Amino acid sequence: MAEEEQQETKKSGGKGLIITLVVVVVLMLIGIGVLTFFLLTKDGSDGHAKSEDSQQVVEHAEESIEVPPTYKHYDPPEPGSAPEYFAMEPFVVNFKGEGQAKFLAVTLKFMSYYPQVIADMERYRPILRNDVTALLRIQTYSEMNKDDGPDILRQRILEKAREVLEKHKIYPALLEDVYFERFVMQ
Repeated sequence: MAEEEQQETKKSGGKGLIITLVVVVVLMLIGIGVLTFFLLTKDGSDGHAKSEDSQQVVEHAEESIEVPPTYKHYDPPEPGSAPEYFAMEPFVVNFKGEGQAKFLAVTLKFMSYYPQVIADMERYRPILRNDVTALLRIQTYSEMNKDDGPDILRQRILEKAREVLEKHKIYPALLEDVYFERFVMQ
């Protein structure tokens, strides 16, 4: 009887030791992870880069762009102001699918720090829609299927929109960027 109690004590003591070791190892891993996170963010890796990016955007928003006298003048954006966006209705076009996808569906937004530019873009919505649609139709599947295909298309759309603004005496550099909310080839 005494031997059976000793064996049960040894068995239960061994299980307790294993559980204790597992808990200690898990706590050490958590501690190392937290320590690594704080060291990386303190040294300027992930957290510092993010704050730099947001600071560049804020600094950029505080800068006023020199507009030549031949263009319409706008009040500079307020310091620290967020960008404004001009949303276009979704585009769905047939494009040169080259035996693959035949439809391109794109939803996009234009971005500017000048709210008046965004307001003025509403007047030119039909022209922008026409020109962007024409641009989308001439795209090819092989170009759009590349890794940088959508980025190249974004740049082309931005250039096209800037051309429209320039024709209507709006300084093109005031339109900062264009972003895809949806990009589907089918």
